[in-house]
Amino acid sequence: MLLYAPLLLRFAAYAFAPPTEAEIDQFLAKAQTKVNAPGMSVAIVRNGKLAYAKGFGFADVEGKVPASGQTVYRLGSVTKQFTATVIMQLVQERKLALDDPIRRHIPDLPAAWEKITVRNLLNHTSGIYNYTGLPHMMDKMVLRHTEPRGIVKTVEDRPLEFEPGSRWDYSNTGYEVLGLIAEKVDGQPLGESLKKRIFRPLGMGSTYFTLDGKIARRHAKGYTVRNGKLADADPIDMSWPYAAGSMESTVVDLAKWDAALYGDKILPQAALKQMWTETVLSTGNKTGYGFGWALGEVNGAPIIEHGGGIPGFTTDIRRAPSHGLTVIVLTNSDNGDPGGVAGRLMGFLDPELTLAAAAGIPDNDPATTALARSTFESVLSGNLDRSKLSPQMAKLLTPEFLAGAKAQLNAAGPLIAFTLLAATDEPGLKHRTYAVTLGETTLKFQFDLSADGIIQGMSLHG
Repeated sequence: MLLYAPLLLRFAAYAFAPPTEAEIDQFLAKAQTKVNAPGMSVAIVRNGKLAYAKGFGFADVEGKVPASGQTVYRLGSVTKQFTATVIMQLVQERKLALDDPIRRHIPDLPAAWEKITVRNLLNHTSGIYNYTGLPHMMDKMVLRHTEPRGIVKTVEDRPLEFEPGSRWDYSNTGYEVLGLIAEKVDGQPLGESLKKRIFRPLGMGSTYFTLDGKIARRHAKGYTVRNGKLADADPIDMSWPYAAGSMESTVVDLAKWDAALYGDKILPQAALKQMWTETVLSTGNKTGYGFGWALGEVNGAPIIEHGGGIPGFTTDIRRAPSHGLTVIVLTNSDNGDPGGVAGRLMGFLDPELTLAAAAGIPDNDPATTALARSTFESVLSGNLDRSKLSPQMAKLLTPEFLAGAKAQLNAAGPLIAFTLLAATDEPGLKHRTYAVTLGETTLKFQFDLSADGIIQGMSLHG
């Protein structure tokens, strides 16, 4: 479960003087003490110009190395927007098309994947099983070095989770396949494509695509919270995250990336608009996701965002293009809440970007809501009844995963509200979306329940 931007009470519009640098410092110093990470770096970008870049706390606690705007962090899934951009560049060059079947480019992929297109991979509608949910993946398999094709092979014998295009389900595997396609079409390793196509043209000299475990200069040390105490993060061989999460960068370099998104240097605006267009499923339902970016709005203002989580680090980049404002938050703990900080900071900088309290809809099935709430509360307490989980969910929600989720969620604050936002049913399956408020942070909790009372899906995001 990832914590992304919070929903806060909107305060009335009035003449507003932007906060001073000292006030921002004070706001972020306080936020850093609550973010559940020893170190945090933050950048504020206004109309493509870097307006603020500082660090708070420690990049290395034992060495007493302070975090700064130049501290390098692992980005996790923030990598996906870069992989998606390389794919869109290749589309612009007519080297592939969004609706190409993926087996056209990688013929030895399973025959069962023949209907999956490049577009399905970009927007998480492929139905390919997410390899990070495999048993022992995160505690054993990721310790060994692998090759990109080897990552995909771990799930090739599994049936598709659904017909491509009919559902949305976040899949790191899909982005690993995109990396393979980019390498095949571009004729070079993905890291070289990223370097030549994005990092060098934008002057992102402290940004890396790391598969070999080498440590960059000024690199933050990753931490976790274990048994209530700060501890070194679990190790991971960086060959596994690959196209879904192997980048490292600084808030200053990511500000350069944000600036490029206002122009045409990396991609034409028409192509970027495609990336920022919400995916609509074959059922007509919307997904809140484009190509490598999550999409939403605050008081009518579009929000383009993505978070990342990888052992030792959590990250977030949150853009409000109509207001010319971007906030980038990187932390060196996998229990951190950078999305919450980014959302609160954006509202602090511009009151029009402070979210209103979530408005609920009439609840015609209170029994399902009661079950959803009790399930969520059991995650908070660490007493989830695993017999109520589908086999797939039981494999995904390992005891280690749940322990981390418990620590992260409880750090956000007590459960204050549980509000129904959306309810849709299909034969044998109920889909529910709730606004869950923990302290000052409000998140969307998605809950899928089959007719026999088994939990088929459960996720939490902004």
